Amino acid sequence: MSFKRFIQTEQFYHFFQPIYDLENSRKVGYEALLRAKTYPNPELTFQMAKKENQLYELDSRSIQKAVFSFNEVRPSGEYECLFLNAFPSTILNPSFPAFLNRMMAGTNLKKQRIVLEISESEVIEDLLDFKQRISELRQDGFLIAIDDIGTGYSNVESIIELEPDYLKLDRYFAQDLHMSQGKQEFISVFKNYCEKTKSGLILEGVETEEELQAAKALGISIAQGYFLGKPALLCNSEFNSPILVDQRNNSNKE
Repeated sequence: MSFKRFIQTEQFYHFFQPIYDLENSRKVGYEALLRAKTYPNPELTFQMAKKENQLYELDSRSIQKAVFSFNEVRPSGEYECLFLNAFPSTILNPSFPAFLNRMMAGTNLKKQRIVLEISESEVIEDLLDFKQRISELRQDGFLIAIDDIGTGYSNVESIIELEPDYLKLDRYFAQDLHMSQGKQEFISVFKNYCEKTKSGLILEGVETEEELQAAKALGISIAQGYFLGKPALLCNSEFNSPILVDQRNNSNKE
């Protein structure tokens, strides 16, 4: 099967990983993560898309399928946000705003519950143009997050200029957080910044009880990771248990 055919026939699906409000022990959203049997490594799948000049086609179809899948299980979407990864080049594509509006018209979801995560695996070529597009998307009602802060092409300028609704700290900062004074100090800087700008700070990659407790001690209010909930297919019963449960006996990676 050609890669173009792989995209056209949508030979992929999504796992959804919960994102938790640590203060109230409740789910506040899910991140949609692309999966495919043909290409087991999602990162390599998108690399192949770039090589085949099909990145926008894969990225946009992935976004649409994730939204429709979420809408089937959570048609109202009143309480949880859906976080969708998007490359800067996808967001800048001239067809993208109209595509988003057509997509949302086919769901019962509110735009204010859709968070576009700017992927940091691709450089933003023109920050001024990108800032303008982000402003237009926010005027339409969509929320914006910058993903993997601390890695990739993320920099202070883009964080300040884009004024995201959420900053997502890379999983590096969660790893052994309780043992690293440096990571704790770094996170505190971003926490203070987010409090001043009224942005949400999300710590990714929380995988142990010690890391969770360290995050809480620092005042981190939102987090995701294997310890809190693994990526999985969604079912209706998933939404009947919105409370953060004790993961001590279920924290091993698959």
